[in-house]
Amino acid sequence: KKAVILDGPFELVPSRRYSVDLMSFRVDLIEEISVGLFAYFGPYVVQISALFLGCGREKEEVSLIKRGVNFLTMESISMLPPKCDGVLLVAWGESDDAYEKKSSWSEVKKYFHGMKLVLNQYEELAE
Repeated sequence: KKAVILDGPFELVPSRRYSVDLMSFRVDLIEEISVGLFAYFGPYVVQISALFLGCGREKEEVSLIKRGVNFLTMESISMLPPKCDGVLLVAWGESDDAYEKKSSWSEVKKYFHGMKLVLNQYEELAE
């Protein structure tokens, strides 16, 4: 498998707590890859949400998290971990020869048109 960062990393203030209210992005053409939102805190990285994009998706907005639902966990609140330093959007998929000839990771980034990320800050952590 191979992976590429599509957007980010976006730095956050680690002393604050965040939840994700909305996370979506626009694509022109994506074939057989997964896309996920990841959060990092210190040396650790955790997956917040992800979605497999099947063949032939064209010119659409894809949502990983909408207000009230995380499509990976089906939870109503998508919390970022305590002391979260930042978030990023990553795409990954199989690295078989047929796929490599059909589409490169630079082409995947070309079809991506930005991430819409709405965070809710809800408390400060006591140091």
